[in-house]
Amino acid sequence: MSKVKNFDDIVSLGVNSIHEHTHISRAKLELLFTKSFNELNRVQFMGFLSILEREYNVDLSILRDEYDSYLQLNPNQVRSVNSAILQAPSNPRIKWVIGGIILIIALIGFVVLTQNKLSNLPKEEVIVLNTSEVNRTEPALIADQNSSIDTNATETNSTMTAEENSTKVSAVQNFGHIIRIEPLSKVWVGMMDLESGVKTQKLTSSAIEIDTTKNWLFIFGHGRLKLIGKDSNTTLKERNTAWFSYENGILTQLTSEQFNLKNKGSNW
Repeated sequence: MSKVKNFDDIVSLGVNSIHEHTHISRAKLELLFTKSFNELNRVQFMGFLSILEREYNVDLSILRDEYDSYLQLNPNQVRSVNSAILQAPSNPRIKWVIGGIILIIALIGFVVLTQNKLSNLPKEEVIVLNTSEVNRTEPALIADQNSSIDTNATETNSTMTAEENSTKVSAVQNFGHIIRIEPLSKVWVGMMDLESGVKTQKLTSSAIEIDTTKNWLFIFGHGRLKLIGKDSNTTLKERNTAWFSYENGILTQLTSEQFNLKNKGSNW
């Protein structure tokens, strides 16, 4: 670089050599070397000179004064050009690195979002007992929640008539006109329409609105329940499985044997 003493020495190096060293575009260097002042606005021109002075350790103040003199004599001929002073060198390696970083960030965001969705339990709506719309769960869920339920009825019980069953069932407790059952914590509940025999089940923590136009059998994985009636409320705090019948508008708590009689001993 020591052989460069002035602007002419820079020009003698050639456009390609200076472009590779300074990254100033070849087109702009051509305009600069031919002193096409009318094609370069002042910001561009002074920027080019500053780069050349820094890179080649040369004083180009004469050329700078020459440009200012031209600008004073021809204030309306200098173009207002919005273009970049430098041409950034193409570097595919940097592009790949940046692309890889963006991809990794996107994957991390996707994984975090997926884990958050899986960890959040879905919100459950209040259940209205309608046998045509109640969601059914998989058998494996039933087996896990219903392990303590005794559903094995004897051959004698399974052959008994409805009249014989009704004479053998005695209520544990009568709760009257209950219209809603609210679990105090999440619980598995099974329901049976006594008229059609259709069974449904669900794992829920939401209130269960009873369809009072039908007769039902209920079985809960635990007995921590709040029974909401038309006139009064009752709170149960039983840890074990709870069985109920809902007949003629009356909710009655049953024993396991009584429940099996009404259920005719069939597996849930």
